[in-house]
Amino acid sequence: MSQNFKVGLIGAGNIAKEHLSVINDIDKISVTGITSRTLSKAGELANQFKIDNVYLDYRELINSSSPDALIVTVSPDQTFSLLKRLIPYQIPLFIEKPPGLFPNQTNDLVDLANKYNVNNMVGYNRRFYSIFHKGIKLINENGRLLGIAVEGHERFWKIFDKVPKVVRENWIYANSTHTLDLLRFFAGNIKLINSLSKSLNEKNGDQFVGSVEFDTGTIGSYSSHWYSPGGWSVKLYGVNTTVEYCPLEEGIWIDSKFKIHKILPDKIDINYKPGFYNQMLTFIEMIETGVLNWPGVDLQDSLKTMELAKGFFVE
Repeated sequence: MSQNFKVGLIGAGNIAKEHLSVINDIDKISVTGITSRTLSKAGELANQFKIDNVYLDYRELINSSSPDALIVTVSPDQTFSLLKRLIPYQIPLFIEKPPGLFPNQTNDLVDLANKYNVNNMVGYNRRFYSIFHKGIKLINENGRLLGIAVEGHERFWKIFDKVPKVVRENWIYANSTHTLDLLRFFAGNIKLINSLSKSLNEKNGDQFVGSVEFDTGTIGSYSSHWYSPGGWSVKLYGVNTTVEYCPLEEGIWIDSKFKIHKILPDKIDINYKPGFYNQMLTFIEMIETGVLNWPGVDLQDSLKTMELAKGFFVE
């Protein structure tokens, strides 16, 4: 009989709910307790997902329920300070990004996790999109990835008054790392980057353009204009094959005769928030084996994406 892992959930926002929807349908994992700064929200999720225990804080959750792992889904401005207190408990962690609001914060967490030998995973769910992996397979079947173009326009004016100032000022880390990480996911380690940035309103920039060369020889580009209507997209250029995701949740590929084919998502990416099911399976595997397998990202790997983001800043 397979082991059932007990996890504690810290945070009770919309993303926590998405994780619970997945956990509810996976036999190997269950939630032993939940806590949140707003206990009423924790209570609502506990009722909805039949979680037995609502705790006053993370200390009570850990001491009373002895979880095998913790899932941290608190707001970006709270994550770093909370993780500094959680890591010394030496419990495996799933952390919704960003783990820190600045690279130096994430670097401190890397050092702390290494000191206490804590296995960890940072939530970049788009790495687990089934249509992304199908696109990679199509490119590789016909040769290799020659080029990549990522657009990460942020619609910044829509969130300006909805997030704390410290999060707004570090939005490239708090949110843009989702699309910047796709450069590394699809094409690997970055060898060289040349970037330009401008600022309309934000002191650290709100318009970014960069050209990138990867260790594999792939070349690519990244652009993000925060005050211009648009969305997120990825284009992959292979031999006789082009793959496009625009929006990211929809995929097509174009063959050498310019015929367009749809890339259909797996059922799990239709039934749940895309990427979340396979992301959770990877986390469970990490709890079980102590090894985080690709395409999972840990603190050390997420720091590389944050350092990439830092290269775009106006300073």
